[in-house]
Amino acid sequence: MKKLLISLLVFTLGIYVAGFFLPAEWRVERSQVIPADRALIHSYVADLHTWPAWTAWSEERDPSTKWTYSGEPVGKGASYSWKGDELGEGHLTITASALSEGIDFELSFDDNSNLSYGAIQYSEAPDGVRVTWSLWGTMSGSPGRWAGMLMDRLAGRDLEAGLQGLEKVCLGGLPGRLEQGAADLMNEVLKTD
Repeated sequence: MKKLLISLLVFTLGIYVAGFFLPAEWRVERSQVIPADRALIHSYVADLHTWPAWTAWSEERDPSTKWTYSGEPVGKGASYSWKGDELGEGHLTITASALSEGIDFELSFDDNSNLSYGAIQYSEAPDGVRVTWSLWGTMSGSPGRWAGMLMDRLAGRDLEAGLQGLEKVCLGGLPGRLEQGAADLMNEVLKTD
């Protein structure tokens, strides 16, 4: 029994020490071609008010979540916070927005100690627009670096679901939103391009 406990302790210590040799940086990226106009895609991506309807972190996934919007209504400076039973607490702010390229954002969870970054970028594709959603950040300490190794598996499915949701709203719209989205988009284009 003593040898088993010593072996277990050595194994656990080895795993812990090995974590310090893992990369601190992590990155997750998914792409999908969406058969829609770039302006329509951008009208949803740059408008955080629409995100609970099409991202994986949605009203459907956690009906208890409350979203609070602040800053600009759309595009650079737009911000939202959320708090829910399953989705937890977090904050997202768009730091750059352009119809030609997409958006960049900062993302934090819980007590703002886990700052991450992201982008949703556009490029030309034969049958529409290739939309690429990326998340990246840095994890510290051995447990954090092990967690960073799992980020692709943990967040990748959510990015894929978000891109599928974005395609769905681009092709089918959101009730009562398309006219306002077009107006918001025109205001955004005039500010950034």
